[in-house]
Amino acid sequence: MSLLIPDVPTLFLNARLIDGTGADPVPDGCVQIEGNEITKVGRRADFSDSPNGNFRVVDLEGRTLMPGLVEGHFHCSFWGVRELPDLDLKLPAERTTVYAVKNLELALRCGYTSVASAGALHRIDVTLRDLVDEGVIPGPRMAASGRDVCATSGMLDWNPSFWKLGMDGLAIFADGVDEVRRAVRQNIKEGADVIKLYVTGEGLLRPGVPPEETMYSLEEIQVAVDEAHKRNRQIAAHVRGVDGVKLCAEAGVDVLEHATYADDEAVAMIAERKDDMFVVPGLGYHWGILEKGVECGIPPGVMAKTEYQEEWELGCVAMDKLRKAGVRVVPGGDYGFVWCPHGEYAKDIELFVTDMGFSPMEAIVASTKHGSELVRMEHLTGTIEEGKRGDVLVVNGDPLDDITILQDRSKLDLVMKDGKVYVNNLGLEQELAAIPDLMMDIEKIQLENARPPTMPTAAEVQH
Repeated sequence: MSLLIPDVPTLFLNARLIDGTGADPVPDGCVQIEGNEITKVGRRADFSDSPNGNFRVVDLEGRTLMPGLVEGHFHCSFWGVRELPDLDLKLPAERTTVYAVKNLELALRCGYTSVASAGALHRIDVTLRDLVDEGVIPGPRMAASGRDVCATSGMLDWNPSFWKLGMDGLAIFADGVDEVRRAVRQNIKEGADVIKLYVTGEGLLRPGVPPEETMYSLEEIQVAVDEAHKRNRQIAAHVRGVDGVKLCAEAGVDVLEHATYADDEAVAMIAERKDDMFVVPGLGYHWGILEKGVECGIPPGVMAKTEYQEEWELGCVAMDKLRKAGVRVVPGGDYGFVWCPHGEYAKDIELFVTDMGFSPMEAIVASTKHGSELVRMEHLTGTIEEGKRGDVLVVNGDPLDDITILQDRSKLDLVMKDGKVYVNNLGLEQELAAIPDLMMDIEKIQLENARPPTMPTAAEVQH
């Protein structure tokens, strides 16, 4: 129970109910929530003409009621990243933690009641997961990652050896079966739900390590999977190139982050494991950098060398094929960079519809039901069903008619998690402070910082 706001049982009447299962919307849906649990779901006729006076009755007057959204690739500890040092050398743990707390609140304000951590700085995600669960800070439920596991010379091995830093930076570097096993065990010791493995390269952040290069062998990936599964942890892999995708599919990796270069053979391999495997394309990152990269200060020549345009096009085709093959593809856009800042999460859901072949209903199921399965919380959330937690989003409009409405916070009339109202436009008491323009200060700072510097830095002047 909140110390400030009592947990009054709530009865939502006259909703356009989208329950997250893919079933047709119910035009006169009603949902009853007592404590933190959904206790009854039905039509108006299933409820008495005079609802119990002990309930807080909310007549939604035809608004859409749906499950809280799930972000499938969330970096709460990333903020305003433009270049590699922004991911380790420029972000001490203390400062990063404050950013992460604000980003968790922001995700709630955007209608996201669950998130899948896709790699963390320090031990921040594990710590904040626990603090959210304990009620110390507001935020979505989180399947928390520890530090990434990466091979020497791999995607995250960017700090020059001659710097002699005495630190790994963002990743735990592990080579060979024994070191990979130890790195997985270290993350388990630190309390991680998800072990993130870097299998291939990247376009912009490491131009010398292209996305088609594979850094880990099948044996190294297999030992990571085996060690994680023995302890009931999930294994996720940053993998773009097709060879890496096939290795991860063969090894039984649970979550393929990106899989953008997957060919027909790779799609078939993933489809064979569709009951145990998820794909999170993260193409909101690509859309953002292709649309806004130059204005954020990336020179056109550098942009051309990233191969992102090709990867975007191939990735959209691959996701459509995976969708048709019955694979659970979950929205998650790698937000936290200056060209795709925190707060724009639902853009990914739009891209599923406009560019990846999903219908609006399929995209909603992907970002609710399938998202809850990704974070292994389908017994708690992801659908509007009796016995599930009260994770509810009320939208003033129809996302099946206009999927972009999920990006308009002025149309998100209520965000409820665990039966508590966090934000709303319905005149109810809420847990979070109201913001007149709906935009957090941290977002405004991010936007300002996204502009390229107009003056050279001291280092540039010296050189």
